[in-house]
This record gives sequence, C-alpha cells and structure tokens, in this order.
Amino acid sequence: MQPALFAPVACAIVLLLSACPSSAKPLQPERKIQASADFTGKTPSKPAKDVSGLACLPRNDGERRCLLANDENIVAQFATLKGKRIKPGKTVALIGDKPSAATLGATPSVACPKPGSFGEFDSEGVAYAAPYFYVVGSHGCSRNTGEFRLSSFHLARIKVDAAGKPEGPAELTYRLGDALRQAGAAGAFFGKDLMSADGLNIEGVAVVGDRLWAGLRAPAPGGRAVLVGTSVSALFAPGHGSLGAEPEIVAFDAGKDRGIRDLAALADGRLIALVGARQEEDVPYALILVDPRQPDAARELGELRQKRNAKAEVVTLLAETRDGVILLVGYDGKKNGDFEEYRLPLQ
Repeated sequence: MQPALFAPVACAIVLLLSACPSSAKPLQPERKIQASADFTGKTPSKPAKDVSGLACLPRNDGERRCLLANDENIVAQFATLKGKRIKPGKTVALIGDKPSAATLGATPSVACPKPGSFGEFDSEGVAYAAPYFYVVGSHGCSRNTGEFRLSSFHLARIKVDAAGKPEGPAELTYRLGDALRQAGAAGAFFGKDLMSADGLNIEGVAVVGDRLWAGLRAPAPGGRAVLVGTSVSALFAPGHGSLGAEPEIVAFDAGKDRGIRDLAALADGRLIALVGARQEEDVPYALILVDPRQPDAARELGELRQKRNAKAEVVTLLAETRDGVILLVGYDGKKNGDFEEYRLPLQ
C-alpha cells in the first residue's frame, strides 16, 4: 500500500497536537490598496518598509484621514484613504532626539540586558478615538541587541480636529510602563530579553472610551495572549506621578505560539486581534474576535494568506456593516505596507 493513503488518518490522530498543516482556506481580500507615493522610511530618501500601525477617522466626503506608523521612525505620517488609493501626507513628530521634560509620569527604570541610546520610537500600533490618535512604542528591550532605549517606552497621543488635522504637538506619557509592570503573570517579563527570555513587548493598541488596550506579542503565560487595559485619563493625568489606576488583565486563546500583532476596536467594545508568531515561529497569521468581557468566547475569523518575507502587522477597522466589518490589513517587510481590504462576517 502507498503511505499516502494513511495521511488523512494520521492527520486525524494527531490533529489535537497540531502536527498537520492547516486545511483552512485563507481569507481572501476584496481588493488591494495602492499607495500613490512612498511613505517616509527611517531614512527620508527611502520608502517605508516597516509599517506597524494605521488608524483612520470615519469616512468624510468619500475619504478617510489616517495616521500611519513605521516602527523605526521618530515621526508618524498622515495619509488620505480614498477608494483603492492611500495618499501619504505630512509627518508629525512623536519624540525628539532626546527625552522631554514634559513627558508625563516618571522616567522608567528598566532592567534590559544592556543600556542603549535614545533613538527610534519603535512604534508598534496606532489607534483613533475622537479627538485623538494614539501611537504606542514597544515598551520592550531591543529585539536584536537587548538594549534599553527610553525612546521606545512612550505612549503618544495627537489631538486632531474633525477633519483629522493636528491641533498641537504630541503629548507623551511613560505611565503605560507602570501598567505593564502590574500585568499579572505577564508583568514579570517586563524588561526581559525579547528573544531569550520571552520579554514583554507591545505590538497592538486600541482605545474604547476611557479604556486603552495594549496587546502583547509576548509573553503568553499559559499559552494565552494578553491584553492590558488602562484608564486613558490616568495615563495622561498631569504631572510626573505614577499611574493612579489598576490595570485590567485579559487573556484569551490565540493559538499555539501566537501573540497579538495588532488590535482594532469595534463600537460595542469588542476587539479584532491580529495574531501571529510570538517570536519567529512558523505559524499562520489570523484574525480573532475578542470580547474583553468574555475572553473565553474568543473565536477565529480566519487565517491570512502567507506572504514571502512579510509579516502581517496592521489591522484597521474601516467600517462596521449590518452583518460584519470592513478591515484593512498591512504588512511589515513590504514597501508601503502592501495594504489589502477585507470584508468579513461576524455572525
């Protein structure tokens, strides 16, 4: 007999061990979204290839005003999304070339393996909740060198008007680090090396009312992905005192070896989590619907198509429909994010 005849039986036997490749059909995008020009990369003369976050205002006169983050920059960049095109606009500073005395909260003391210089913001997520865009740094040691870079331990917000135009410079706070230290079992990994010790690392952010949710790529205690919820008003309270509120910790099943890579908030408070490898594991990227009030009911909406030399890093809510959502998914490693639009049912 041919061994291939036994493959379905073998896969059935080991299915619970996840030893066989997934037979699920990847989600199919409705259309690609093309950039009309290059977004600004770390070097202004080169296009962005490390896109890590995007959020948009509701549609106005057929177009949306958005803010994009490229994780090696110290700026974010406005954009206009209309139809199948996204048009880069002006940049807005997140941080300068040295720490600012105006940053709220206290400068964190972090025990990364090595000291490092003040450098990139290491943007890992963007959210919008009127009247602010929020941009979150990784709050983790640098991935390749294990350095502590204070520049990566900021949360920024930028106030915009109804048309999405900035109304002043970015406000900065260190207090999200206070919440991460108190994040239950995950908090013990704050300041640990990312690669060798599964160090804590933010890769997604969403805001619902006064609640900011930080999604952790790692760690995943007990094999469950972690959301850390914090009061926005406490994060941005005046002065340099520590966070004056207890964080809320939510954990859900994201699948073996997977952590959160981005978040998008629905109007009713539920979240769509883009999940993928915690480190460099060969696991599929997927979208999961999570209700922080009922995390055990989280369910996968589908897997994303694999792309060579690319990681799904962005999920942006464009619209909620009567039976589902319209989402934008973007990729780190691809020029200008290589965005794709998806229409997914939630029923």
